[in-house]
Amino acid sequence: MLYAFKQINLDPQQPVKQFGHSCQTEPVAEVHDSLNGRILALANQSRYFISVSMDLLGIDYTFTEKLTELVKPLFPKPVKIVVSCTHNHYGGYTRDETYYSQCLETVFEGIKSLDFHEGTLTASYKSLPYEGVGTSRISNHEATVLLNLVQIYDDDQEIIDIINYNCHPTIMKAEDTHFFTSEYVGYMLKRLKEEENEVDFTFLQGAAGDVSTRFTRTGQNYGSVVQLGQRLADKVNWLRQQPANRRPLTLTWKDKEIELTYDLSDIDTSLLPDNLTKRELYTIELGKEARKNLIAHPERWQKTSVLTQLNLGAVKIIFEPNELFSYYLSVLNPNKAFLACYSNGYSPYVLPPDEIIYTYETFTDIMSKETKLEIVKTLKEFD
Repeated sequence: MLYAFKQINLDPQQPVKQFGHSCQTEPVAEVHDSLNGRILALANQSRYFISVSMDLLGIDYTFTEKLTELVKPLFPKPVKIVVSCTHNHYGGYTRDETYYSQCLETVFEGIKSLDFHEGTLTASYKSLPYEGVGTSRISNHEATVLLNLVQIYDDDQEIIDIINYNCHPTIMKAEDTHFFTSEYVGYMLKRLKEEENEVDFTFLQGAAGDVSTRFTRTGQNYGSVVQLGQRLADKVNWLRQQPANRRPLTLTWKDKEIELTYDLSDIDTSLLPDNLTKRELYTIELGKEARKNLIAHPERWQKTSVLTQLNLGAVKIIFEPNELFSYYLSVLNPNKAFLACYSNGYSPYVLPPDEIIYTYETFTDIMSKETKLEIVKTLKEFD
């Protein structure tokens, strides 16, 4: 088996807006801590798989398509590329054509320069509930928060760790954050690498639609990013040291493309619960405006969505483009599979098929119930 890993820098080369909050309307130039991309490549005798994880909010599926066409001539065997984002709200605006092109060129050059090694690879998988950084942010609703870890070994040497957690990187206060930052994800990965230089680390964001740091952070500044990023790094290191059941690493995958349909009907707000917070009531009003904007731009609606199941032997990683609520984790056996959202494209919130929730996210979810049930069906097929 062949493997390679490379970290690349995605700091904007010229001022560009941030991507994640409606108040981010002006270009930003300052970089507080770097936006990075991480390229993990695996290959067997018949094909290559490349996972790209970027410290950005999301990027549409055309990026993966264009990148795949650029990369194909570099490899003697078929190659599958999945591009994922950490859902960082303080990265560059990927709908800006110049920044989009910069990212595409940088990732391509990173893949082009990969240094492959041959080894006898095994992998282990560990999972546990962990709300030390993220919890539910919605009244009358419970979320599932999981920390998942894949450790890849060459013989007895741990070489690459894949970390999966489902919590929004939104510790910072948007109105005061006039610089680029990779938020808690970037800080955690930096600390892990400093403590264990012989291992490479990458991160895949989970089903974080209903999970945030709202009730775990002590402030909304970079000091709080350090606090929670270190807390997650410590938990990852604890998990790394737990006994591991290593299995031969496999490399198989399959895709499923599903048709997306939308429900644009009005949402009845006459039955709002009495115990909603002032913040929730305020964000509901923001959600109404966001819904109007979504409906006004049907050209942005994806017609189809591609889900990819990567089977590494020890675990299956299911890459999904939507901002799923953590309900969708309950569809999977957490001992066998986990979700990597904001992958294979990006589209807004997807709430559970039947749960009635009154919050901002409700208004920005325009997926039909039929589409949500099709996602559930596909996840069960991929488990």
